[in-house]
Amino acid sequence: MSLLGRLQESKKRTRVALICCFLLYIIGLLYYTYRFPAFTYIQRPTSSPTRSSLVKPGNITVSGIVFYGRQSRVQIMKCYIERNMVDNGGWLDEVLWVANTEKSDNLRYLEEIIASNPRYKKIHPQEIAGTYTYKHIWKLLERGKYYVKIDDDVVWIDDDAIPNLVTRKIENPNDFVVSGNIINNPPLGFFHMRMGAVHPYFPERFQSLDLNISSGTDYWKPSQHPSWDGPAKFKWDLENDPPSWDNHRWLRVTNDRALYQTPAAKLKYEVWGDSYKNWAIASQMHMSLFENMEKNQLDLYKFSKPWIMYEDRIRINFMCIYSDDILNTDPENWPDDKGDEDMLVLDLPEKLRRRK
Repeated sequence: MSLLGRLQESKKRTRVALICCFLLYIIGLLYYTYRFPAFTYIQRPTSSPTRSSLVKPGNITVSGIVFYGRQSRVQIMKCYIERNMVDNGGWLDEVLWVANTEKSDNLRYLEEIIASNPRYKKIHPQEIAGTYTYKHIWKLLERGKYYVKIDDDVVWIDDDAIPNLVTRKIENPNDFVVSGNIINNPPLGFFHMRMGAVHPYFPERFQSLDLNISSGTDYWKPSQHPSWDGPAKFKWDLENDPPSWDNHRWLRVTNDRALYQTPAAKLKYEVWGDSYKNWAIASQMHMSLFENMEKNQLDLYKFSKPWIMYEDRIRINFMCIYSDDILNTDPENWPDDKGDEDMLVLDLPEKLRRRK
């Protein structure tokens, strides 16, 4: 082959090699984009879609049941309970407050709650319930009612949460338990991260000199605070301690691509572990909620269809059940070594072949 021929053949091979490299790059980029959507694309809706107006069926009773123990949390939650009472256009016909504390201050506040609304009722178990004795509360349900169980550390409830929970249960009676889409509640945080609902935040680096920083009514809005100012490559270690001063702030990082450097990047599809117990992950989840509320983009959390858990665990902090489903399993005789969460979302759905 002549020198000219060899040069042409060499150029041809070079072009083929370049084309192959380009194709590999495109394939890799597409894989990364769809495998880790939260790190490559931040969804920015301008407004939430119009919600359908669900009408409570007239022939059902919906009862809230709050496992009460801490005044500090319930003082925040109580207004959302009130908004969801039937007298205020909500779906709750009554609320049962389970007194699960012996602290006098907490019990005193519970008495104030009960006195504030005739639809509130107090349940005082014979003993303080724990992991393996909550079954003694479940046996107190009344047949023929839908119950929305709410833990006392739920501090925000979206207006359509309870109507959607109950509607799902009514329309899908084979669902043994219908859980709410709970923020800062593993394993759901793993999905929220990948749905674009979690945003980059870090604790402020220095204590603010403004002594009145928390006095305004808009203090909760991230936009009312400065952006985080720090090194572009700063990465958060989950073992880090909180700042040394009280009431430190979490500040928004302006670069959305910094998300993978933040605590929430360590979220996993797990119920325990750091996704459950790490303070920094929890803080970032709450700050992201504030941002989504301020920007009217709560739809970022919403699944297009209900997520079927099958044999996976889901927490029971906020859920809807039908009383007959529970009472038919004889809660009094649930195994002594099983907690109510184990029974409600693992053992009973599997035994009865019921979804959750």
